[in-house]
This record gives sequence, structure tokens and C-alpha cells, in this order.
Amino acid sequence: MVENFGGTLNLILFLINLLGVTYYGFLTVFSPNSLVTRYDLGEKALPIVRVIGTFIVPIVIIGIWILFRENGPQSCWIYFVYGFLLSLAQVILSWAQRLKFIDPDAKSDVADEVIGHVFLFIAIYLIYSLSDVIYM
Repeated sequence: MVENFGGTLNLILFLINLLGVTYYGFLTVFSPNSLVTRYDLGEKALPIVRVIGTFIVPIVIIGIWILFRENGPQSCWIYFVYGFLLSLAQVILSWAQRLKFIDPDAKSDVADEVIGHVFLFIAIYLIYSLSDVIYM
């Protein structure tokens, strides 16, 4: 497994990313009330939070599949690029909200912004360090 990822650091970063997405997927599907109350979204937001979860759960399933497949992340570039684009969109939106370009009255959390940046850097690092494997 470690050799498929080109080293221990790549595997650890992949697992951190996968665990983060799994946690987020769990919150959106099984505990949307926690997100709704945390961000003051209102009870009508419950269904849409669950719909967002339906987009996250397949990412978790594919990540687990990549983890245990014989060739590891070989030729799975789209998974890593999609994770990068998702993190990039979250960072852009958090900056746009912070700079009051969009939704100036929304509740924001510095921890969420830090986590978004961390996952963006993890995605960039994994794409760079696994480029010889994922683009085969």
C-alpha cells in the first residue's frame, strides 16, 4: 500500500484527506442538524444539506476503493483533481465571504477557512508528488 502511494507521507496525507471528507460526509448525511444550527441556516435547509452529502459520499467510497485497490492511485488523476477543485472553490468562497463580496451577513468560522486551506495544500502536494503515478 505504501509503495503504491510513493511513500509514507503521501499515504498519510491521502488518509488525512479521506478522513476529513468522510467526517464531512457523515455530518451532511447523518447529522445535518449540527451544520444547520452551527451556521444558522434554518430548518428548511436540512434537505439541501443532505443533498450535498449525496455528492460527498461517492467521493469517500472512491477514496476507499483507491486505498485498497491493487494499483493504488494509478490512473486516478480525476479523483485528485476533483479534490483540488473542490478545495479551491471552498477557499475562493471563504475569501469572497470574508472580503464581503458575497453574503456579507453570513456566519463564518476561521477554523473552517484554515481547514479549507489545509486541504487545498494537501491536494496540491498529492497531485505534484503522485503525478508520475496518477497520470499513467
